Amino acid sequence: MEGIMFYVPLGIGVLGNILYNVFAKSTPDDADTFASLTLTYAAGMAATFVIYMVTSGGGNIFAEFAKANWASYALGLCIVGCDVAIILLYRVGWDISVGTLVGNISVSLALVVVGVLLWNESLDAMKIAGIAVCLLGLYVVNRPEKAVEGAEEAVEYEP
Repeated sequence: MEGIMFYVPLGIGVLGNILYNVFAKSTPDDADTFASLTLTYAAGMAATFVIYMVTSGGGNIFAEFAKANWASYALGLCIVGCDVAIILLYRVGWDISVGTLVGNISVSLALVVVGVLLWNESLDAMKIAGIAVCLLGLYVVNRPEKAVEGAEEAVEYEP
């Protein structure tokens, strides 16, 4: 059972990210991004408060707030940046199947550097091969021929 529990957070994260992107892409283009996100964060705050109350047995949330540090506030600001970026990504025309793929691979590649520099994580031959595959994947989904084909199609439809 312990083996399964290792993958539960991953499964929750994958499902959450799938739904997150479906819902982000479903945000109406004419809705103000920040008004929409205000509702998003209100729903998230209500959900996390209810989950806290259930899992803590009705503990003192203010005492728990006092244990937090600067990272909680910084994470909140980062979440705003991530959410705005995803909504705008879809509004400017990225496909749901490609936009987040490019973004997530790019983040993963940057985190390799962060992990090595800040946490002294190892970088062996297999990881370097994986990085090469990721870079190749980024090229394939964004290859110049694809951009040229898209531009030619757009020119054909001009009046």
